[in-house]
Amino acid sequence: MPTINEIKREYGDEQAKLLTELFDLPGRARQLDISLSATTQEKMVRKELTAVKAAEAAIFLEGERARMKTRYIELDLELRAALEVRLEVIEEELSPKNVGFRDFAAAAEASPETLIAAMDMALDGGDEDAALLAFQAGRRRDLDEVVAHAITVNEAWGELYAELSEAANDLGLDPGDRFETLAPPAPSKYDILHAPQSDINFYGSLR
Repeated sequence: MPTINEIKREYGDEQAKLLTELFDLPGRARQLDISLSATTQEKMVRKELTAVKAAEAAIFLEGERARMKTRYIELDLELRAALEVRLEVIEEELSPKNVGFRDFAAAAEASPETLIAAMDMALDGGDEDAALLAFQAGRRRDLDEVVAHAITVNEAWGELYAELSEAANDLGLDPGDRFETLAPPAPSKYDILHAPQSDINFYGSLR
């Protein structure tokens, strides 16, 4: 199963591709065929035809941007769902299986030093469940020294705990707000009609 970091990277790459596509939209809009017959276009003066082309391009760009924003948000939701699944797997792996109420009660009252000693003894004796109980008690009670010891003496626990820390890092802004922060706005008809002459890759074809 992919790690937390791998999951974040996978969905982050997909969102980055969408943002890259946004910057390519003007080139695609340039190739649009406007919905007017050849006869109608011949009858229109150049200024009118340019305005129609600009309006068509603006509608196309706005629609594509909206579609990409929707997909960007969907990817964010899929990411969070995938993270939840991975977190459940991690918690399952870090939870003791064959311990009873008395074991939990004792771990809840034990000092950090006692938990560390019990963890070491359990690992030395091959009793991972008992060691995990001490680790879990340390996590739930926010005993940093117990947690630090656990992830040091058991490499697999350390890797899983690192994933938990990675998942705890907030993903940042609301996905819709993040999209608006990173994505270029869709040019309006006015923007297209009044674009600088240097924008010949797209807007120049509309004049």
